[in-house]
Amino acid sequence: MDGEIVMICTITIVMSFLTETYQTGEFIEFTDGNNSQRIGRINSIVMADQALYLMIQELLKYSDLPTNLKTNSRSENQNRLWLMEKPFTKIQDNAVQNRVTVWLEDLPEPAYYDYSANEIVYSHNGRWKARDVVLRHRHPTEYIKLDKSPEGMTILKIFLDLYYDDFGTYRNTYHALGGVYLQIGNMPLQLRKQLRNHFLLGLVPFGGNFQDFTQPILNEIQQLQKGMTLETVNGPAWIVGGLGCVTADLPQGNDLAGVKRHNAQYGCRTCKVPHDHMSDATFDVIKNGRYRHITRAEFEKIENSNTRASKGQLAQEYGLRIGGSPLNGLLFDCHIQIPQDAYHAFAGKIHKLLEATLAILSSEGKENWILAWKNFETPTGWGKLPNPLTHINSFMFSDGFRLAIIMPFLLHRFLTASCIKSLELQNLRSLLGKNNDGVIRALVKCWVKVAKTTRLAFSSSFTEEQYQELHDLLEAERHSLLKVICFQYICKMKNLY
Repeated sequence: MDGEIVMICTITIVMSFLTETYQTGEFIEFTDGNNSQRIGRINSIVMADQALYLMIQELLKYSDLPTNLKTNSRSENQNRLWLMEKPFTKIQDNAVQNRVTVWLEDLPEPAYYDYSANEIVYSHNGRWKARDVVLRHRHPTEYIKLDKSPEGMTILKIFLDLYYDDFGTYRNTYHALGGVYLQIGNMPLQLRKQLRNHFLLGLVPFGGNFQDFTQPILNEIQQLQKGMTLETVNGPAWIVGGLGCVTADLPQGNDLAGVKRHNAQYGCRTCKVPHDHMSDATFDVIKNGRYRHITRAEFEKIENSNTRASKGQLAQEYGLRIGGSPLNGLLFDCHIQIPQDAYHAFAGKIHKLLEATLAILSSEGKENWILAWKNFETPTGWGKLPNPLTHINSFMFSDGFRLAIIMPFLLHRFLTASCIKSLELQNLRSLLGKNNDGVIRALVKCWVKVAKTTRLAFSSSFTEEQYQELHDLLEAERHSLLKVICFQYICKMKNLY
């Protein structure tokens, strides 16, 4: 949905002179757009454009399952439902019929329930699949229990966004200095973009420990989670909130999630992809994902292990850091709320792709590149970009993004078969199954897909259709990169999968 969205936890609905209050996480029966009876879970309640909507995660009956999942064993229990991964169904409050009780079988069994669910239906690489219900991101209501707020008092909820990144303070000698700052996520986008609304917490000194440095602010966030009464300009208000999101580069994000760095065997904080499968487009990142409750159990096993050697062996097996995450004391899901940072991921991908493209150029190709580079008309307002052929290590992220925009035009101006090293050209012809002209077109198209994907990924707002378009572009870009660029370069792109 376009525009600013307000998240709500409860909703009161009047049905046939009966007033019912529903909360996020509860299961309901509702009518869909075709006036059919459906069952789902209230994932969230949002207000957008002055209208109230419930975002519903549907549960399917056996008759609604995809054909390839309709097996005899699944048809035996008439009260069995299947949790649908995505997309969520958007309904208004008048579509709600009544409350139902569903037992998700990875949780303790309740005394009474109408239905049960032990599998999740999801789509992967265009095929419907099912996985055990334990392999899911649990709804926050399943692990967050908040104290009841005082009645009659205004409630204000604060969403905190923490930023952390290391940077070098010297030109020729790298000593990592960690910058930590905070934003209030409730602010409208235009206010969040202003520098004065980025609150610097401090700098983690050389050799310093993030947890020691941030412990005072983490203690205050824990107090905020419990809630407190504060005086405001409109009178006393109940203030409650917490850490909603952490933005960090790949290494620092893994550290905060308690996951080993990306050069480890299992060095992804989102899933358990092995290091040698990072470029495998068929790898099921959903079934092999990292989930908060499973990770916490793995940390507990490591902590309870008796010897240092056994701790290290378990940590290596799970891809986790001994000691866990510095954010473990918060009500926080590190696998969802520390997302892969798009800015660093896209900039790193463009940089590696640029390296790979320049590396296959022959002597003639480099000469033609320099000629095309000198004569290319950059857009008005752009500063002079350094020549990546000779100064690629001097490129800033912003330089790389600008180059991604103009790269298809540059290649189109000068690239011919003679501009590519003969061995690389032969490898590309074999990989792509194309002639020389086909290889050239494939290289240019690869950069076109990267440019289109980058432009859309950094749009200031998204509609549901644009999200789907971005998903399709990312899939097309990934397949193009895997086909066009030799494997020795692809294996360096840690965020490609």
